[in-house]
Amino acid sequence: MRLVAMVTAAAVGLAVAGFGHGAAADEVKLVFASQSPGGGPNSIFFNEWAKRVSDQSKGALKIEVRDGETLANFGNVYERVTNDVIQIGWIIHGIVGNKFPLSDVLSLPFIVDDNVACSVAFWRLYKSGLLDAEYREVEPLWFGCLSTTYLHWAKDPKTTDNLNGLKFRVNNKVAGQVVQLMGGTPISLAGGEMYEALQRGTVDGVTTSWAAFEPYKLIEVTSYHLEVPIGTTPSMHFMSRKKLEGLPQGVRDVILANSGEARSREMATYIDGSAKRARDAVIAAADKHKLVKLTPEQLASWKARVASVTENWIKERPGGDKVVVAFSKFYSDALAGH
Repeated sequence: MRLVAMVTAAAVGLAVAGFGHGAAADEVKLVFASQSPGGGPNSIFFNEWAKRVSDQSKGALKIEVRDGETLANFGNVYERVTNDVIQIGWIIHGIVGNKFPLSDVLSLPFIVDDNVACSVAFWRLYKSGLLDAEYREVEPLWFGCLSTTYLHWAKDPKTTDNLNGLKFRVNNKVAGQVVQLMGGTPISLAGGEMYEALQRGTVDGVTTSWAAFEPYKLIEVTSYHLEVPIGTTPSMHFMSRKKLEGLPQGVRDVILANSGEARSREMATYIDGSAKRARDAVIAAADKHKLVKLTPEQLASWKARVASVTENWIKERPGGDKVVVAFSKFYSDALAGH
C-alpha cells in the first residue's frame, strides 16, 4: 500500500508539473454523471474524488458531478459517454449488451467472496491485455466488484438444499442460471423493484449483495439470508478513449494518476463499508432475521449442481478458459496481499 501511495504521489507531481502557466484560462470541464441520489454516500464518494482531481490540476480541470439519472442511467450511460453527452460514467457491465463477455467472469459462481481482492484482480486482469478487445472505445478509470451476491428470502425457507420451486429475482444471467439449476424460478427485475416484489410476494427472494440493502431498504422485507457466493457484479467508472486522448497532456495525466488499481481498491473498500453496515444491522436484528451458511456437505452439493454454469460460460467465449485461469490467479494473489 505504501509503495502504491508513493507511486501515485509521484505521478500526480509529474502531471501537475506538466500544466505550466495560464492553465486556468483554458480550464477543461468534464461532467461526471453519478447516477445516484444527491447527498447520499455514493454522491459524497464521487464528489470527493472529483474535487481531489480538480484541485490537483491547479485550475486546468473542473470535474462537475451531476447526481441522479437525468443525464444518464445504467441503461444508456455507455452511449452517453461515447457520444460525449457526459464525459465520466458508471456502468454495470452485464447491462451493456454483449460488449463485455469476458469481463463478466466475475459473475461466475464460487469464484470470489472478497470484494477488495476481486476489484484489484479485475484491474490486473484488464492490464494483462486479455480483455483488450472489449475496451477499444473506452478507458476504465477504476473497476468495482459490487459485493458478493447472496440469496435473501422474504420468509424462512423449508430447506437450503435447493430452492424448491421458489421465485427469485436475479441480477444477471449467471445468477438466473444458478437459481434454475438449484430448482428455483429466476425473475428479472431492476434493483428498484425488489422491495415491492418482496413485499407483495411477487418473488419469494432475491439474489443481491449486502451493499444493496441500504439504498433499497431490503432489511424491511427480508428475513432469511444465505451467504453462498453465487457471483458478484462487475462495474466500472470510465471515459471515452477518444475524449481522454484528446485532452491536454497535463489534464490527461492527472486523471490517470487518480485512476487504476489504487482507485479500484478504494471503491471496493467503500462498497465494503456499505455492505458491512447492512450485514451488521441484520445480525443486530436477530429476532427478525436469520443469517446462515451452507454446511460443507451442502456447499459441495451446490458446487456440483451449478458447475455447468462455468463450463458453458467458457465454451461460449473464445479465450474464456484463459480469462478464468488468469482472474483466479490475480484474485488469489490479491487475497494473499500480493
